[in-house]
Amino acid sequence: MNRREMLAASVGGVALVHVGNARARSAPGRGFVIDAMAIGGAGSVDGPEVLATGMDALVLDMTIFPRALPEAIAGLAAWNTRLGEAGVALHLVRTGADFQAARDENRLGVILACQDASILGPSVISYSDQNLENLKTLHTAGLRILQLTHNERTGAGDGFMEPQDGGLSLLGTRVIEEMGRLGGLIDLSHCSERTTIEAIRASRGPVAITHAGCRALNPSLRNKTDEAIRALADKGGFFGVFMMSRWLTDRDTSSVEDVVDHIDHVVRIGGIEAAGFGSDQPAMGDPSPQASKVARLSAYQARNLGRAGAEPLHGHVTCADMDGPHRMAVLATALVRRGYSSTDIDKILGGNFVRVFSAATDPA
Repeated sequence: MNRREMLAASVGGVALVHVGNARARSAPGRGFVIDAMAIGGAGSVDGPEVLATGMDALVLDMTIFPRALPEAIAGLAAWNTRLGEAGVALHLVRTGADFQAARDENRLGVILACQDASILGPSVISYSDQNLENLKTLHTAGLRILQLTHNERTGAGDGFMEPQDGGLSLLGTRVIEEMGRLGGLIDLSHCSERTTIEAIRASRGPVAITHAGCRALNPSLRNKTDEAIRALADKGGFFGVFMMSRWLTDRDTSSVEDVVDHIDHVVRIGGIEAAGFGSDQPAMGDPSPQASKVARLSAYQARNLGRAGAEPLHGHVTCADMDGPHRMAVLATALVRRGYSSTDIDKILGGNFVRVFSAATDPA
């Protein structure tokens, strides 16, 4: 074995300590490994299959369209049915204590999320609490993470694609308050700059940006400014860097190193306690060739030509070396190469998310 092979083996061995395999999941002192934003419906996630990759839990955005109240109720009902089936090895995470409970049961933790507050219905907050009653219904059914907006304006605020940034709305302010009271985490990943900053200020506790990049490294409005990162960190929040390479780099190729570049920037601006990872990909990844992914986005690109978030593609959509099911091991290996300590790697791979989620869902 030459020096390069020895170094690769050493790095891989250290990464295995953090991600490991099914047998290593219950090792004493091992941190939690969590993808802070994955995509999948109730029938698309197999607990034992995902556990075998070394992950302990996933935030799962419900794949519903349109993102409206009836569809959200139906989606949560489907998930609850799935969770009750024998042999699925899934555990619904409602509070921070459920991460350890899932591990003790050798089950995959599932945190249910929706990326659009439109599921609360049209805003009627000036004369009725119906939107908040809808939120309570969804929370009771298991929803724990709610993004105020997707790309466009909702009743809660403006998304990053809106040409005029109106910021947080009356409803958005009340939703943040109610999520704090009920015990849930607000997500601001797709929100506009003003909505993001105002939501952070409005929240009494920590909030999250589960999947985004840093605008200082790539100027797309889909990414977050240093001001937003700093404000989020000052509130004790969480920033999950995604693997959507289209918004990480303008180079013709991309890899996990681009993800770590953005993690480095989050750490420089907000500190190690803020940094994490949210793939924005299916639970077991998507190994499709990058050319196929670019082709699939052609209609979206044409429809939104000239708008924020639809910047020209450079031959890739995601970081290809992370497209498989073992993306967390790939990330852990890259973090070791970059010189992060074992303690800090545990924080990035899941510890920071567990801390912020626990604080949000177990309000004092």
